[in-house]
Amino acid sequence: MVAGSSCCAGDSVDGRSMKGAAAAAAVSASNTSWRIFTYKELHVATNGLSEDNKLGEGGFWERLLGEDQRRTKIAVKKLKAMNSKAEMEFAVEVEVLGRVRHKKLLGLRGYCAGTDQRLIVYDYMPNLSLLSHLHGQFADEVQLDWKCWMKVAIGSDEGLL
Repeated sequence: MVAGSSCCAGDSVDGRSMKGAAAAAAVSASNTSWRIFTYKELHVATNGLSEDNKLGEGGFWERLLGEDQRRTKIAVKKLKAMNSKAEMEFAVEVEVLGRVRHKKLLGLRGYCAGTDQRLIVYDYMPNLSLLSHLHGQFADEVQLDWKCWMKVAIGSDEGLL
């Protein structure tokens, strides 16, 4: 699996001290709806991690559009740099999103944790993110009153419970 990967220290899953990719892999023991991808699968799915497939980037991540073997569109988040802080971000994201399920959250399809690559696979969201609609390129078109904002906040909160 990913036991030999080098990751950040200090992660903990179920009270055991673990390293980044190993912590993410520990979540897979309770996994029923996502899987571990090979780097080769995601390389093929994203046309060689091509810049032509780039959806955006920010923070530690670059986001790419891909297609799985069933020709379903997927979003692949690629960690831009391998350092301890980025490794922690990867481990936390896989661990938390691997456990959270909500009808209004994107589904985690799985991840890839190779020797020098960290990728997370999600369902593809064709209309971009809520963030892009509230504060990004579509912000001028969005007209939300206080009641709508509260519905968004409450719906987000439900995903955390």
